[in-house]
Amino acid sequence: MFEKRIYQSLFFIAIGCFPAITQAGDYKVFGNHYAWNNNFNDKQNALTASFGTGNSASMTAYVNTTYQQLWGYPAICRGYHYGFNPASNDYLFPKKISTIKAIPTYFRYSQSGSGMQGDFAYDIFLRKDNQKSTPQLEVMIWGDNNSYPIGVITSSNINIGGKYFDLWEGDSAGGYFTYSFVPHNGIGDNRTLPAKGSLHIDIKPFFNWLQANRASAGRYNDSMYIDVIEAGYEVVKGQGTINLTASITAY
Repeated sequence: MFEKRIYQSLFFIAIGCFPAITQAGDYKVFGNHYAWNNNFNDKQNALTASFGTGNSASMTAYVNTTYQQLWGYPAICRGYHYGFNPASNDYLFPKKISTIKAIPTYFRYSQSGSGMQGDFAYDIFLRKDNQKSTPQLEVMIWGDNNSYPIGVITSSNINIGGKYFDLWEGDSAGGYFTYSFVPHNGIGDNRTLPAKGSLHIDIKPFFNWLQANRASAGRYNDSMYIDVIEAGYEVVKGQGTINLTASITAY
């Protein structure tokens, strides 16, 4: 199995020591969101981007590589990624999970090209305090994909909001544990990435499930804080175009 996300984790180790490097890719602020071409310091120009001109957060990423590794994660973001938040007037996050009633999200995406491989997913970083710093836990929620998450399946066919997921979990090389909710029986590099899709969900029930089923393991509890929620595409390889539009809130 190709553990695609180790490259991201190694990159995060570096930015934990040098926070300025978190601004490796171009970004544009859309009110309280920002679109970010998080390209992991790509010096081969395998991942570039342009940004929408309207009021809604949107971006287009251009992928040009036939070599399989994790090149980056272009995304629409809200909150503090390792302390980085160019939407400086947004104070929604950090936010304690136990105080949140709902986390409604809107995420629409499309792709075109050849040999495209990766995953469309929400990426959420958590801490035990509100210090806007290095993550202590990662929770991912995947949509359409043809790649692999970190770790192994520990629970299967979980019904959350009428959608069915398998839970993958394991240690990230970035120094934090990762829970990944992946569509049931829906992974693998032998799959074809759909041309378009969406993942409009309330994220809070996923945390409710973790509280009920994983809090005893000691890694997650609902007194933790959300630092950032990101909706994007993990680029593994391909030659083509990715379009992203998203909106994230919590109350």
